[in-house]
Amino acid sequence: MEKTKENSIGLKTPYFIIEKNQLDKNIDDFQRALNAIWPNSQLSYSVKTNSLPWLLKYLHSKNIYAEVVSDEEYLLAKKCGFIDSQIIFNGPIKGHDLFMDALTYGAIVNVDSKNDLKFTENAKEIYGDNIGIRINPNPEVFDRNDIGYLEDGFRFGFSDETGELENAINIVKTISDSVGLHLHCNSVTRNKAVYIALAEYATEIIKKYKLKVSYIDMGGGFFGGIPGKTTPNEYIAAIRKVLEKVIDVTNTKLFVEPGSAIIGSAVDLVTSVVDVKETSRSMIVTTDGSRIQIDPLWKKKGYLYSLETQNDERISKQIICGYTCMDHDRLMTVEDERKLSIGDRIIYHRVGAYSMTFGGMFICYYPDVYVRAVNHIEHVRDRITVNGYYNIHNNKGRNRDEYFNV
Repeated sequence: MEKTKENSIGLKTPYFIIEKNQLDKNIDDFQRALNAIWPNSQLSYSVKTNSLPWLLKYLHSKNIYAEVVSDEEYLLAKKCGFIDSQIIFNGPIKGHDLFMDALTYGAIVNVDSKNDLKFTENAKEIYGDNIGIRINPNPEVFDRNDIGYLEDGFRFGFSDETGELENAINIVKTISDSVGLHLHCNSVTRNKAVYIALAEYATEIIKKYKLKVSYIDMGGGFFGGIPGKTTPNEYIAAIRKVLEKVIDVTNTKLFVEPGSAIIGSAVDLVTSVVDVKETSRSMIVTTDGSRIQIDPLWKKKGYLYSLETQNDERISKQIICGYTCMDHDRLMTVEDERKLSIGDRIIYHRVGAYSMTFGGMFICYYPDVYVRAVNHIEHVRDRITVNGYYNIHNNKGRNRDEYFNV
């Protein structure tokens, strides 16, 4: 077994490790594409994808905005160094006070609910071009193979077909001469055609309502950091080709909100084999990692992985399982692979999205997180201990300010 650099210095598994070089490449790919194709633009990061404070602080240092979808994420972004005018406030659950503060202090605020519209009606003394509307596109404009929820449509934003979008536009126009437009599609393919369809839908809305558009926010869901897939250049060029027909790209700002495309390919989860047993049907390999850590919604069908073992014997089938007592905590079945033994390692690659800050603390708690740079490894999150877990869930007799005040 050839030891990895972090293995050789005795890091305890399981742990996540962020490959800083890959993270930088993912950021640079988007920044270069935006600067070359739509210079009046701003790269933003979807905080929900991975809200690790180290990561948010690092992205802030790279002049990237924070895209948030709750009051908690908004306040976390500020705690990590973002000022209001570097935050995009999305989602349907905004609180009144923070909505007003965000508008007042220059955050981009995209209204997405009836409550947001009520808040807007009460904000007539706040005037600016930092307010926009989330559009709920008609799913029929997409190829059915590219999207989910074709039958029932999308959850977010206001629909033009029902008249709710027109009502939202009229309300926003009471506090601003211009309107921002926010679009996003839950695409299962991340196909460039999805963004072309979104941009075409936006052009129809702009023409129909003769809108003066202050900004276009095309959401996220892009590929990034994966060889052979659509590149940031290709996405941004396709978006511009459509939208420049109806807007002046020098005056209208473009926002994009990648999440997985920034952090997904830059993270590995390193786990160890803790038990191997042969049943009447299978070879069961239990590890100190879990599907909860890298697939908390239990949707993935496979992982990019590598094995560290000294064993050259190959066996036909091994079922890789997690540490939980749930029988369905089975990460994958590996076939015709080297036989695994206690102490061997399984490393899962490209697992930075919806993982280290998304999975719950079930049975075992959050693991360590490290960042690997060229010449060193930095420890950026301690694993949660029993005492840490206890303190989080047992506030009796403790100062409530520790948990409930910012």
